Amino acid sequence: MSQKNHEFRDGKLLQTDKKYSRLKQKQKDQIAEWMYLETRTYYEKHYVFPDDRHLDEVVGKVCDRIEEADIWIPYREVLKHYRKKRANLHKRVRRALDQHEKRKPDTVCFTNMCMVYDEEGNVLALDKKNDSYTGTTFPGGHVEEGEIFSESVIREVREETGLEIRNPKLCGIYHWTRSGIHNVLLLYKSKEYTGVVKSSEEGPVYWIPLEEYKKKELAAGMEEVLQIMESPQVNECYMRLEHGEYVGTLY
Repeated sequence: MSQKNHEFRDGKLLQTDKKYSRLKQKQKDQIAEWMYLETRTYYEKHYVFPDDRHLDEVVGKVCDRIEEADIWIPYREVLKHYRKKRANLHKRVRRALDQHEKRKPDTVCFTNMCMVYDEEGNVLALDKKNDSYTGTTFPGGHVEEGEIFSESVIREVREETGLEIRNPKLCGIYHWTRSGIHNVLLLYKSKEYTGVVKSSEEGPVYWIPLEEYKKKELAAGMEEVLQIMESPQVNECYMRLEHGEYVGTLY
């Protein structure tokens, strides 16, 4: 037997250029089910489908199942097939979850944050002093029940800084899921304001050049927030929990 395009692994002679199409139909059906199950598991954990940077997490687990079933197919062929079937897998997962009678609707918590700035390159900073959220940030808070989003951010800025802003511009969203709650932070900017800056119990408030602001000890997530505030091409950040830490992906 020619050993061209073959190699020994764990005492087995394997064809390194084997194509997905050469699998038996029963094997294809089993792998298709594993792709669905791992995609669904990922979605139920992260509340989003894996993007290109996170496909390895799903495809790798599919390959683990394939190896356990003593089926041989190169990883690149599995990845190629997954990419081809990804849209259909997403539809199947959505359909299954929509039809699942016991699935509860997501609980969503809306909050806001506003970068108030002037024509001289300064921004209004807030040094948050809270047991659960500390560091330099922008003013903002929770949207109350029945409250209009834009009116909510105007109220929060007034309560935390003493300024009355006008025409806040929605720049994007920053969101994450924790303990079954989908937290959605609405990000605004405003350069129209009246009043005198006054600190509150939330922490000291003061004007500072934006470049100096970036050098301070920023609160968690503010690096991604600043990218959304400053870039018209970026308007969303989703924070995924990976190995016990939240990692942001910008869109």
